[in-house]
Amino acid sequence: MNTDRLIEFVKRAGYENKTFAEELGMAESTFYRKLKKKSFSVDEAQRISKLLKLDANEAYEIFFGKKLA
Repeated sequence: MNTDRLIEFVKRAGYENKTFAEELGMAESTFYRKLKKKSFSVDEAQRISKLLKLDANEAYEIFFGKKLA
């Protein structure tokens, strides 16, 4: 998982980390813990992708750490 890229997209979308965590339905501390452990569930990854309006390539790059061919 590319956490730096995720944070980049969060900022680009105009969110503060706390606000983004709230939009995901979690506490800011939980969001940070999941970032640190790189442990978002599939459902959370889908919600993140939807909130940030990620296309398939961007989501793949963030959650799998590489770009699609």
